[in-house]
Amino acid sequence: MINFSFFNKKTKEEEKYLGLLLKEQTGVLMILSKVNGKFVLQQKVNFSYSNGWENLTEDVNDNLGSLNLKNEKIEKLIIFIYSHLVDQKTKQIQKPVLSAVKRMILELSFSPLGYVEVEEIVVSLLKEEENMPLNAILVEIDKTQLSIFVYKGDQIVLKKVVSRTDNFIDDLLSIFKEKEKQFLPSRMILYNSEDLDRKAEAVLSYRWPEGYFIQLPKVRIIKEEEIIKAAIFLLANQLKEEASLIVEKEKKTEEKLGFLIGKDINEESPKKTDSNFFKNLFYFLVKLPPFLLPKVSFKIQPFSFSLPFVVILLFLGGIFVNEWFFHRLSLNIYPETKSIEKEIVFFGAIEKETFFDKLKIITKEQEFKLSTTKKTTGEKEIGEKAKGEVTIFNSDLTTAYTLPKGTILISENGLKFVLEEEVKIASASGDASNPKPSSTKGKVVAFSIGSEYNLVSGNKFSIEGKSANLIAKNEIAFSGGSKDKIRTVSKDDLEELREQLLEKARTKAITAEKNKKTIASLKETKLKEEEFSKELGEEAEEVSLTAKVYQRFYFYDENQLKNRAIFYLQKELPQKFKIQKETIKASLIKAEKKKEDQLNLRFKINGKANREISIETLKKELVFVSKEKMADILKDKYKIARYDFKLNSGFLIFEITPLFDKNIEVKISY
Repeated sequence: MINFSFFNKKTKEEEKYLGLLLKEQTGVLMILSKVNGKFVLQQKVNFSYSNGWENLTEDVNDNLGSLNLKNEKIEKLIIFIYSHLVDQKTKQIQKPVLSAVKRMILELSFSPLGYVEVEEIVVSLLKEEENMPLNAILVEIDKTQLSIFVYKGDQIVLKKVVSRTDNFIDDLLSIFKEKEKQFLPSRMILYNSEDLDRKAEAVLSYRWPEGYFIQLPKVRIIKEEEIIKAAIFLLANQLKEEASLIVEKEKKTEEKLGFLIGKDINEESPKKTDSNFFKNLFYFLVKLPPFLLPKVSFKIQPFSFSLPFVVILLFLGGIFVNEWFFHRLSLNIYPETKSIEKEIVFFGAIEKETFFDKLKIITKEQEFKLSTTKKTTGEKEIGEKAKGEVTIFNSDLTTAYTLPKGTILISENGLKFVLEEEVKIASASGDASNPKPSSTKGKVVAFSIGSEYNLVSGNKFSIEGKSANLIAKNEIAFSGGSKDKIRTVSKDDLEELREQLLEKARTKAITAEKNKKTIASLKETKLKEEEFSKELGEEAEEVSLTAKVYQRFYFYDENQLKNRAIFYLQKELPQKFKIQKETIKASLIKAEKKKEDQLNLRFKINGKANREISIETLKKELVFVSKEKMADILKDKYKIARYDFKLNSGFLIFEITPLFDKNIEVKISY
């Protein structure tokens, strides 16, 4: 028998309970003490999961050691859990979490009382404070998940869990768009996140589209401490209610199959109450492993049956067994779809929180060193100039000449030579009939390098800019002229090295966060601190460049882009059609940087919109109908022209759909 002493008539003056608050990646362990009917939080410790749900048992055990228990064993366990960890349709804890909790209970020998969703705690807190029907939007914020509960007149009209993105407002809008034409409550309750103030400011400063709120929403923040206090208050009230129910009914029990908390198996369970806590408690217990449940015995009294009765009973039993276990329908439907293709221009705001008409652009920078080498392509001629001596003749009877250093002498084959020193030459002697030219010697050097200037003796030279009366002749051959070609560093070599280095840098990627896409066309790459191994014009066979590379990358959030694209495209679709986010494909066509902090981004958006179909509703309509009726329902009501099905009627000789909708499996394909 499972026995929880807090329902027994005899209780100790002080009872202790272990409270465990479960979030996505962290938990809170609490010691709750019940003294004279009042609950008090004695100790608590926050902890992070070391390996997700796999090591929950070890994490709880380790953190129990950090609490001051004084060797005291606390067995009673109550679990508070974030709503996204609970299937909101079935109200069952999700399997990975439930498996981890079961293992923890078994290995640490806890006696579980049940679980309460944090959303129910917040609702209880608000009702207790306001004492009036609840009209508000509850926003439960975990590490990567966001849960929304919209209450109107104490009734939930919208609830949904989505994955978080970098933009809180975008996440809210992706859910609020499902509100249809109704206004949302003008009050938002944010709870249990590290940056609630910032998120509240975003809600208050955002310009909400028309048709969302009658007036600007007010925001209230509920922190973890308030949630824990409210949980303790709710727990105390619930335990009082459940205990009083059992005491009142204690004397009116009958023997029946079942079990009760704190009672023997033969005691009757209390009548159904509206307490969510009690429902969760019952669910939690029946989902535990078999060894935690009480043993049950069946007592069958002798009874005489007539043969027809037995036959009918067996027949009905066979029908039931067939319908419960064997009669199955597997249906694959292909709802009506509409293809979407549209170009949309979004503005991108760099490193800024954005409104719904803009995408948030984040940047990342990196620096690293690269080097590259290439063969030189420049050429340079080197060598020596030929030198020699000439005799200069002046046949002018009236004029003496002074030839300055640098005077050009030109050989008969057009080669130029330069006087290395000033030369003076007197006028010729004799008379016109018999002139005697004067002469003098001078040293010359070739105008350029090369062996072609090594002239043999006997060459005649004219003197540039002088009359034919002045001539020169070399009596001794010129020598020393030489020429050769060498490889040097050219300007093109240096530019090509820079291009090679930039090309190498462009292949370097940067690690992007999940769902972040790079805007490749805007990537900036620059070279800094260039160091060439050789200088321009220097003789070398090869030259290298080492430089520091600076890069800047631009990213947008793919989830945010899809949410905003869906928001705009959904307006153009007929009613009952919904864009499937997983079908959205976005291709960046063009990106322009308009201002220092703003981009223009043109995307081509492709996707599919499908007619919305409620699988649960469809399954209920397909219970125990003929194949013809099933076809009519699919075609007329749900506009499904194509479907595949497999029907296993079990022992039945006629073909009809199952009696229980649990045996109908519906799969949607697109």
